[in-house]
Amino acid sequence: MKILIVDDHTLFRSGMVHLLQSLLPPPEVVESEDLGSAQQYLRQHDDIDLVLLDLKLEDAVGVDSLLTLRKQVPDACIVILSGEQDPAVIHRCIDGGAMGFVTKSATHDELLNAIRLIVAGGVYLPNDILSATRYTQKEAHTSDVALLASLSDRQREVLAYLLQGKPNKTISTNMNISENTVKAHLSAIFRTLGARNRTEAVYFAARAGVPLD
Repeated sequence: MKILIVDDHTLFRSGMVHLLQSLLPPPEVVESEDLGSAQQYLRQHDDIDLVLLDLKLEDAVGVDSLLTLRKQVPDACIVILSGEQDPAVIHRCIDGGAMGFVTKSATHDELLNAIRLIVAGGVYLPNDILSATRYTQKEAHTSDVALLASLSDRQREVLAYLLQGKPNKTISTNMNISENTVKAHLSAIFRTLGARNRTEAVYFAARAGVPLD
């Protein structure tokens, strides 16, 4: 696995590189100090699997940097790693195609577990964000997992692409089905999960805490 860290603090990047070596197998890690250098690297390399992106860079602030990288590397997992804890900002990041949001106040174990889950096809959001959106008791978790398990294999495949921020056209091409069929699958998925849109479906998957493998 190859990970790109985009953060303008040298000491933080160095600490992250060291921490990520705890993953097995240890990933190859590339560092960028701003959005411009990250874009330049990505133009020259197409082997990045995961991007860890800070929202406050010297040349970009806010969700726009996520949207820019999402267009440039549509197949990579993008995870926001930020000191920001505003639920509205987190919601916009998920809506923009991020597969996870980890606050910089998270422990080392929380971060590593979040990355493992995301790489396996899951979604990670802070517990306080999930608590604010809906209940998180054990019974709810069990019910959520059961609902995900009730989806057909084809629906789970569509949902997995959805969690990666893929638009309907891309899902249609990748699955060799029509866009109308994609929309039909999405309608069935939303109905089963009780979600009104993609973002709510992502929050549901994060609350369930299981990868869509």
